Amino acid sequence: MPLALARPALEPVELMPIPAGTFLMGSTEEEVERASRRWSSALIKPEYRATFGSWLRKEMPLHPEEIAAFQLARFPVTNQQYRVFLAETGNPPATSIRQRLPEDHPVWGVTATDIARYLAWARQRTGQAWRLPTEAEWEYAARGPEHWDYPFGDTFDARLCNTREAGLGGTTSVTRYAAHPTAYGVCDMAGNVEEWTSTDYAPYPGGPFIEDNLTEALGPVYPVLRGGSAECGGDLARCARRHGPHPNFNLFGFRLAL
Repeated sequence: MPLALARPALEPVELMPIPAGTFLMGSTEEEVERASRRWSSALIKPEYRATFGSWLRKEMPLHPEEIAAFQLARFPVTNQQYRVFLAETGNPPATSIRQRLPEDHPVWGVTATDIARYLAWARQRTGQAWRLPTEAEWEYAARGPEHWDYPFGDTFDARLCNTREAGLGGTTSVTRYAAHPTAYGVCDMAGNVEEWTSTDYAPYPGGPFIEDNLTEALGPVYPVLRGGSAECGGDLARCARRHGPHPNFNLFGFRLAL
């Protein structure tokens, strides 16, 4: 069952307990090649096809990661939750707030600075050590004990997540796909908004450094985002897919961890 906040200082946040464990993070070469074949023809820009396969090599090699027990928010931070922060701090509103999108949609258009301010405010308001999940924690929670390819299973299904294939044209309520959570009960980890993690891009142990459109736009070190969004294709909804805050996109949100 979700764990409620100990102190009601924020808009209610449901937390799911994620057990400790060791999992295999990333992808094998065979999995990378399979994903490249599956998604190359569906990319937003046809010119990406020539280099798409090399981008996926950021997921290599498959390697073990040990995860301590933690708690992860069942849903991304919503516009309603973010408004409380804005009202008390005067921080500049996120894009989704300026566009007056529904309260139960995920907040988006937040920068690393915005998130750092939100976390500092939330810690002060509650006395709890709110943070972003690490990239490894995010993938572990998304895959579950069965090591799924997508947060909802091994097969992509546009009916189960808000990616470009769903054709919904924008964000949706964070509860829209609550009937299709991860094995650990976390919702909306595929599509809707890409989620910031606390990890900067670096090759996995023994893996190659990959230069791609992200390094061109952001430099060799950039924050890793996970999960894909409504403006991007389902390839980014894969649990292993590593992305970043490319300036061509906007739907960047976040979820809380403890």
